Amino acid sequence: MEKIALIVSKTDIAAQLILEKINEIGFPGWAVLYTFEEDSIHVDASKIKESKMVFLSRHASAAGTKSLTVHHIGNYGKALYGGEDKLLSGTLPILCANYLRALEKKCNSSELSAKGFSVCLEVTHHGPLIEKGVLFIEVGGTENEWKNEAAAKVIAETVIEETEKSFTLEQNNTIVVGLGGGHYAPDFTKLILRQPYAFGHICPKYALGELDEDLLKQMIEKSGAKEIILDWKGLKENKEKVVKLCEATGLPIKRVQNLLGHKS
Repeated sequence: MEKIALIVSKTDIAAQLILEKINEIGFPGWAVLYTFEEDSIHVDASKIKESKMVFLSRHASAAGTKSLTVHHIGNYGKALYGGEDKLLSGTLPILCANYLRALEKKCNSSELSAKGFSVCLEVTHHGPLIEKGVLFIEVGGTENEWKNEAAAKVIAETVIEETEKSFTLEQNNTIVVGLGGGHYAPDFTKLILRQPYAFGHICPKYALGELDEDLLKQMIEKSGAKEIILDWKGLKENKEKVVKLCEATGLPIKRVQNLLGHKS
């Protein structure tokens, strides 16, 4: 198996704690560690040799939502937090889905669930811009959560246990992209946890105004997607525009509410 880069910012206390827990368990042989002085969203990825990379990171929640999250990166509009305008990075959909499933099991069987932590898939957002396959795995909340040792340990265990087998064992997930819904993608999260789907890029409802033919093409090609999944209720006033763009791709189009057995 080819080596995979694990990336840590020295400015990120959550990332530092996750790395500490990984080292306590035993640094995996498949990994190469990169540490950067700058924040993760501004890392110069040209210094990373490996074709696949995982960022250990924090997620800041203004509402103080306690979470364990995974997501892909890129910007549908202006690059306010790293990266470049209207450009998306490469993805690791299978790894993303396997991380999410493992986090859910570990969170539910640990003290984290009782302390209000939830597990969720975030939509595509922020930088840096990286053409290679890249994924962020994060402790979300405030500084209190970023210093939570149990949360850091769950992420460390997930990275160690799930990364290698995601690339060496046969996977039966259908790779898809998602359109619509909120930032924490609740229905897309449920779909991954309940059925064999793996999401690459997701464009939330707040970014649908930016969506055009080029961005949708980037989403599909950089994800390797075989289908498009719509959060139909979460498309709001953009339904007609989104359907037209999706139909032009020729890919199968499904509604997440139907897949979950909800009325759409």
